[in-house]
Amino acid sequence: MSETAAKSHKLASAVYLITGFFGDHEPMKWKLRDLSLNLMAENGKDKSSIAREILSLFGIAKNAGLVSDQNYEILSQELTKFMKWLENPLKSIFIEEAAPLREALPRPAERESIKDNYIEKRPIDRPALKEFGVVSVKKNSRQSIIIALLKRKKEIMIKDVSPLIEGCSEKTIQRELLSMVAQGILKKTGEKRWSRYSLA
Repeated sequence: MSETAAKSHKLASAVYLITGFFGDHEPMKWKLRDLSLNLMAENGKDKSSIAREILSLFGIAKNAGLVSDQNYEILSQELTKFMKWLENPLKSIFIEEAAPLREALPRPAERESIKDNYIEKRPIDRPALKEFGVVSVKKNSRQSIIIALLKRKKEIMIKDVSPLIEGCSEKTIQRELLSMVAQGILKKTGEKRWSRYSLA
């Protein structure tokens, strides 16, 4: 597999992973997946222009609340690196990757001081694993769908949201909406069956 094919394969995999959180009814999901397949094709249109189009669509998806800022930033960086690499593969390999290597190598004067400068290892604070579990991802996906719907409609009810979120009961959606109200993302008007939610 060539270097270009390997890089485009990784990018296409990332696109598929991220768009997996989009609903099947979302046309952008299928457009992004088609573009990622074109990116992998040996004889397609200019890979750089495809990468730019993918980046542009992900920017729209981020603004619509379909993609988290963090996922957008990571994908944006990787697509930008890929486009630079396509412009001049040899320059990218020898200049960009050699710089960190040169900085990492000790200079002759530093070699003697390495053994004298022992640094005690300290434990690293890491967030709890449950923050990154499946439930967290599903919850963020539900919230993204709710926010995207509210950007299109002024107010929503639970019945507006339930057809869009597969595998969730109306009670789960109600808890999600109330959680978003508690976080200050949404505001609630009305009681019981007549509750309406809007962006805060």
